[in-house]
Amino acid sequence: MKQLFEAWQVTETQLLFASADSIAEQRAKGLIGSDAKLLYFIEADTWEEACAIHYLRAGFGPYKPVGAPEVCPNCGSWFYPEGSGQCWKCGPVL
Repeated sequence: MKQLFEAWQVTETQLLFASADSIAEQRAKGLIGSDAKLLYFIEADTWEEACAIHYLRAGFGPYKPVGAPEVCPNCGSWFYPEGSGQCWKCGPVL
């Protein structure tokens, strides 16, 4: 299931990347200033997928997910249990 992630330029040197829900919460609490600028958004199935695209767009080089990949016990796809724990086909793996 696709999720929305956003990249914001918070200050001249600070870039913030998080889920759209998290960004909305932070903006509502006043933790992100009104002068912050939305750079782009990414629709992705997992945090790892979103970060891979974000790293390319931001020029950071290849994204390295947390931990080693494992096979999803539900569908057999690869996922990162030490990272987001989300499978790109079936969502959170419990």
